[in-house]
Amino acid sequence: MYLLDEAVLEYSLYLITAGLATGALLQGVSNRAKGWYIAIIGIPLAAEIAYGDFFTPTFPTDLVAALSALALLGYLAFYPSRLISIWKSPLMRLVLLYFAWMGVTTLSSVDFRVSVKFFISQLTYFMAFGVGGFLWARQPRSLPLEKLYFTFLLVPASLVLFLCTYQHLALGGSKEMVEKAVYPFMREHTVYGTYAVWFFLACLSLWRLQPSIGGTVLLGLIGLAVFLSYSRGAWLSLLLTLGLWGLLHLLRRLSTFQRTLVVAGSLGAGVWLGLAALSENPYALQFRAQLELGEAGRHLASSFDLRQNLSNLERINRWDAALSMVAERPWYGFGPNTYAKEYSAYQRSLMRTPVSVEMGEVGGAHSEFLTAASEMGLPGLFLLAAIYFLTLRLGLGGIWHSAEPHLQARYALLTLPLLAYYLHGFINNFMDHGHIAGLVYLHWGLLAGYKEQMA
Repeated sequence: MYLLDEAVLEYSLYLITAGLATGALLQGVSNRAKGWYIAIIGIPLAAEIAYGDFFTPTFPTDLVAALSALALLGYLAFYPSRLISIWKSPLMRLVLLYFAWMGVTTLSSVDFRVSVKFFISQLTYFMAFGVGGFLWARQPRSLPLEKLYFTFLLVPASLVLFLCTYQHLALGGSKEMVEKAVYPFMREHTVYGTYAVWFFLACLSLWRLQPSIGGTVLLGLIGLAVFLSYSRGAWLSLLLTLGLWGLLHLLRRLSTFQRTLVVAGSLGAGVWLGLAALSENPYALQFRAQLELGEAGRHLASSFDLRQNLSNLERINRWDAALSMVAERPWYGFGPNTYAKEYSAYQRSLMRTPVSVEMGEVGGAHSEFLTAASEMGLPGLFLLAAIYFLTLRLGLGGIWHSAEPHLQARYALLTLPLLAYYLHGFINNFMDHGHIAGLVYLHWGLLAGYKEQMA
């Protein structure tokens, strides 16, 4: 196998960016929907291959998101009634309040330039993909949701995952080669793992809707990408999501009393297994896992090693620093996207590890929840948690109450990737990555609009 040339990949992304932007502009003039279809292709192709002090563009997502956001603002200016429909949606209203609070915390930020850049970027993504997805989903379309997702998201994502998997296997397929293999599409293997899990669950939902040999092959390819990401958070979030999905389908078939017993038993078993894994000697646990599942089992079992594993210990250090930051500025936080430059002053000497960064300019809080709390205060955390809760209530409720299999599959398509991301968000944070932010906002908008259409 031959390695792919990095320069060729970079220039290909430049050409794709130019092509998508031109296509979105030309199509959007005559047909807004077609222009938006072209724009969302840029989400799974996102890559940061140009760096700047104030602004680091993500190709091609930033450009097509900006064009789409401007087009949507013009459209809403001519059709203000659409603003009313957006505000009437409980989920969209909550997201708008979240962004309003993000704007407030940007004004009070300790680093206004960093925060305003992040705020504008996130607001642009939400306008282009969240609001755009909402407006598209609430209108009856000739293009079904599953075809939209397969054609404009899953196919380009599968191309990215195929290239990364090919590159990884050419490099030997080891854990040490993941970062090199996923360039230029992803910065690190945890982002790659989250991305792969997202599209694995989307592909699985579509496959359940319409099983096929091609879909099975595609599911296997994406599953291989998930495995080769060597991201423990991605593996655990996928396993938990599949388990919860299966539990949900089981509960639908049981009586109220049986449901109570199953839920109580599942919670008890989960707590017991978690405590047992954390209390057991980590070396013995990893040794047994290696005997049963090989090196992948040992790597997964290391998730419960809170004594020697540097990755786990550094997470605890980052969480502790974030909590100290929340204690100092509980209402407004330090400002969006400022954690990386501020947390070093809040590290305690006993919590630091050999991989801790003294200057505090590398990495995040390793938690979406603590990132929100430290950067936007407790109100920001509560608003984010409320959005998570409401999206899961809408999505999982749709799976629960839908009698028809195709409706269950569509709700699963919009909800399962979000559920996996939320679970992963307890130990990592990724909203500063174009891939993830675009997907999250798109699913929020599609879920809110689809619910409005069904109502």
